[in-house]
Order: sequence, then C-alpha cells, then structure tokens
Amino acid sequence: MFKNDTIRLIVQFRTFDGNKVTPDDVKLTIYDKQENVIQEITYGLSTDGLGKYEYDYTDSTGKDFIFEYSGFFNEKRILARESVNVKFN
Repeated sequence: MFKNDTIRLIVQFRTFDGNKVTPDDVKLTIYDKQENVIQEITYGLSTDGLGKYEYDYTDSTGKDFIFEYSGFFNEKRILARESVNVKFN
C-alpha cells in the first residue's frame, strides 16, 4: 500500500471449528504501530450477512498501521487483527 491509497480491509469471522459467524456490535479500529487508536469505525461497514465485513480505508498519514475488527458472539468478544505496511512512491 502507498500513502493516500485506498485499501479494502476485510475480515471473515469464524469459530475455532471454521464455521462462519455473525457477531453483534462489530467495529473497526485503526491503530498506529505504538497501539494508539487512530480511528474507530462503526458505520459504513459492508457485510454479506454471514460474518464477512469490508471497509474501504484511505490512510493519509503514510505510516504503517494495524486494523482490528471486533464484536461479540455468544456474549464473548471476538476479534481479528492485522498490520499494513505503507510504502512511499
């Protein structure tokens, strides 16, 4: 990813058995590499209704970041986290 590019951040929530699940109260949090919150996103997340969520994110900082999708399933927190490296063009 390059600075000011738009990247689609995707998650597919699953149980430990690999079954797709749709959690409640899903949000997307963007962190910097020092784990400081840059942005929390709760609206505008696209879903297929089967636990897959997408969001088109444009980073203007030009710095590497971490994204985390989280929610609740069976009254327990569920999350997926990944880092993105930003390159300069």
